[in-house]
Amino acid sequence: MLSSAATSLTLLGRHLERADHLARILGVHVSLSLDRTDEPGPEFWVRFMELAGWRRSDTGRRDEVIEMVVAGTLGPSVRASIAAARLAAQAVRPSLPTELYEQVNALHWRVQKAVWQPDLYPFLMDVQMSIRLVDGLLEDTMFHDEVRDFVRLGKFVERASNVTNTVTRKSAELADTPEDALEWTAVLKSCFAFESYQARYPGGVTADRVIECLLLDRSLPRSARFSTNTALEAVARIDGKARRSKPMRLLIKLNGLYQQGNTQSIAERPLEFDQECRAILRLLEIALRETYFHPSKVPASVAGEEGHGMPQQQQQQVGS
Repeated sequence: MLSSAATSLTLLGRHLERADHLARILGVHVSLSLDRTDEPGPEFWVRFMELAGWRRSDTGRRDEVIEMVVAGTLGPSVRASIAAARLAAQAVRPSLPTELYEQVNALHWRVQKAVWQPDLYPFLMDVQMSIRLVDGLLEDTMFHDEVRDFVRLGKFVERASNVTNTVTRKSAELADTPEDALEWTAVLKSCFAFESYQARYPGGVTADRVIECLLLDRSLPRSARFSTNTALEAVARIDGKARRSKPMRLLIKLNGLYQQGNTQSIAERPLEFDQECRAILRLLEIALRETYFHPSKVPASVAGEEGHGMPQQQQQQVGS
């Protein structure tokens, strides 16, 4: 496969997953702000912006937060992520089913033209359900080959990063009130796992169970452990049996953090756990570029801020 194609397929999975994540956490936190008995102050929205990837934002007003996370250009946003996903899909259009590309393209134009201020919920649900449809088309209409594996690699590495960030930041934020069921329910909903949690854990929502469910569970598709294991399986198929690439070794190491993780130790030092995961993700970003994407000039990072455009791509066979 051409390195430019591998890059674009990975970006397609990554940016769709990011758009889904941003739409979900925004909807959950807007609802949370309305459900709380006390009116959340500016610090609530400043913390949310950090959670959404806007590290240097000091915005404390809900309407400004919504505007920036939906359509901002200086940090991660729903609109920017979907536009990046469409650009990646255009680069590999012959490799994608027509229906899949058309769904991504149609979603892009709906998001570009949407007026979300009067009623945010239908807009965010349209984004999430449209991405679910793309996921279904990917799984049910495409060969389960390298093309699919690169999309899934981007998707599940992004998901592992997002889920880990959400759980560890909330763990640090709620350290003094670990039994705040409303806040921890919001964490589960932010990761699309509330109903799954209820099916597995009777007796209410607690911090230790949420950490176990979202970070350490090996059978829940929304968990970090499941995500890293799925990304590892994708890399194993891409590499073949005779190869043990650096991305594979790093994903084995990252997956090991979740396999060997302990809910109590994570709860006691959540930000340290997040930093350990992010250190591996940064190395993985470099390894993916050097192993599969070099010398493609497409921005291909799996952690950090959105790329700014998609320059001219060079072509080289992956692994050559």
